[in-house]
Amino acid sequence: MPSIATLCIRGGSGYQGRERSKEVSAYGEFTTVMGEERYLVEGLTAMGYRVEVHADGAALVGYHGDERRETAHVIIRRAQLDSASNDIGFVRGKDGRYQAILSEYDRSIGYGDQWLGKVHQHYKESQTLAVAKSKGYIFRGKEVIQTANGPQIRLQFVAR
Repeated sequence: MPSIATLCIRGGSGYQGRERSKEVSAYGEFTTVMGEERYLVEGLTAMGYRVEVHADGAALVGYHGDERRETAHVIIRRAQLDSASNDIGFVRGKDGRYQAILSEYDRSIGYGDQWLGKVHQHYKESQTLAVAKSKGYIFRGKEVIQTANGPQIRLQFVAR
């Protein structure tokens, strides 16, 4: 009989920002429960992003192409986002967990709570696959189920 791991990660409601002019978007930091760089990078890659990893952190770039004072260890460069976007970064906190660094503008165009929920979902999927493999389980399949609270991923494994 197969063991089934079910992941259900739900994001919050969308973030509504105001229309931007030539002002600089303020960055905000949002704590996550993600603590392992490998799974964060794998999750973002699974979502289609090319990420940069910087052991000592690197500056984020704003939508004017200006280097910002904010730094991050894992970065999605703005060229992969919207034409008026800023870089999105993840910085490792003192507690070992990553904080997402997102501008007001980027949160207003879809990189808010729901997007972070998807990042976390991909992170957990990558982590679960690695842990199951290390314990000798064989991956049998993945099913995405649409629920009222958003998509739920069901991973199926069998013992060797």
